[in-house]
Amino acid sequence: MKKFLLPAVIAIAASVSQASAADLGKMVTKAAPPPAPAPTWDVAFGASVMSDYNFRGVSQSNKGASASAYFEPQFFTPIGTFYVGVAGYAIDWPSSPAYGFTNPSAEIDFYGGWRNTWGAFSLDLGFLYYYYPKEIWNGFTDNSDFWEVYAKLAYAITPDLVVGANAFYSPDVLNYSETFDTLANLGLGIPGDAAGLYASGTLKWVTPWKMGDLGSFISGEVGHWWIEKDAFIGAGYVNPSYTYYNAGLAFTYKALTLDLRYHGTDQDDLDCTAFLVSTLGNPSNSWCGDTFIVSFKGDTTLNALK
Repeated sequence: MKKFLLPAVIAIAASVSQASAADLGKMVTKAAPPPAPAPTWDVAFGASVMSDYNFRGVSQSNKGASASAYFEPQFFTPIGTFYVGVAGYAIDWPSSPAYGFTNPSAEIDFYGGWRNTWGAFSLDLGFLYYYYPKEIWNGFTDNSDFWEVYAKLAYAITPDLVVGANAFYSPDVLNYSETFDTLANLGLGIPGDAAGLYASGTLKWVTPWKMGDLGSFISGEVGHWWIEKDAFIGAGYVNPSYTYYNAGLAFTYKALTLDLRYHGTDQDDLDCTAFLVSTLGNPSNSWCGDTFIVSFKGDTTLNALK
């Protein structure tokens, strides 16, 4: 009996020892660190230089070089991202009476909104105020400030191919009501405002061509700006509404983008004069004419720099 009992005791003791060692190993092993919490806020910012600052097909820098910069705090919530921002652009509106512009020192955009993504769909809703500081009286107005509300919808057909639709509405484009009121007082028109709706479709394709961090994409936009108020030109009224388009190729390297883009409109000399409300018979088609623009910009966020 002793012959059988001793080996059994030894075997039980060994198994208990192994189990205790295993349990001890589990006890001393460090637990994996918890994942880092998702950021609740960020700040996007960037700057650019361009051969011409073109806004919906119309030069804002007198066909000359311009620079811009922006700063956008972002706040992440379970229902989407809320953001506010400010952007500045160097502009050049001629102050000559022959053009009728107010020659502000810059364009400053204040904006804010909400954006979110559901799978392949994304939506961006916001408000944008265009501020033109230090305008001068041109005989008709000295205040071109105006605001728009906007909606931007995008759908990713594939991760590299995205289509979009945009709409911007303003009750009084460039505060034209002040100019129209002045013209009405001179017997050259009727008072009112210039409500405007700009709608466009966009497409962006990130090409498969890549070399390390160097990539490229092709993008374009076609839109129409419906401006309700007709402008008084010469002996009659001309509708300032017009169609705008752009198409271009861009090269990217990390946070940098080199963009080569063609811009155009369907405006002729008289249409351009109507849009700019230049009532002194000085068509400015060079501002609305087709043009090729090169721009170089950098965009990043604070979290990306950490």
